[in-house]
Amino acid sequence: MELDDTVAVRELIEARAIEALMVRYIDRIDANDPAGAAACFTDDGVGLYWGEYQGREAIAERLRGILDRFAVTSHHLSNVAPVIDGDRATSLAYVYAFHRLAASNDFLHYWGRWVDELRRVDGEWLFARREVVGVGSYVAGDAEQHRVHPGHPGRLTR
Repeated sequence: MELDDTVAVRELIEARAIEALMVRYIDRIDANDPAGAAACFTDDGVGLYWGEYQGREAIAERLRGILDRFAVTSHHLSNVAPVIDGDRATSLAYVYAFHRLAASNDFLHYWGRWVDELRRVDGEWLFARREVVGVGSYVAGDAEQHRVHPGHPGRLTR
């Protein structure tokens, strides 16, 4: 194996580790485990969830408040695109989330993008900063619940 092949294989392994972190985060969200989802962040990590929350405790509390609105969640991840630079990385990923509202049992559909900065800490990739950027949402049967979201960063927003 040539040196370039070794580097390419290492980058694939690291990219897969970052994707696995995202899947673990989703699993903890769908398990209604905000503390487990917040454990995917560095100790000083920042979560931008329609406001800025720093540190695992603040992130878990914010996620708890969000998840309390739902009886069911199901998150689906695609288009994960990490760019790795040593022990730091950035990544963009698309997310679709199905929710059932606890208060009404109505279905809420959400389309968005995760804009992440990551750090490798003690050999493990963690989120240093995660921004959730909405592209669209829809509450079935309630036209008033449609929200205008900013759209994908740097993408079509007409």
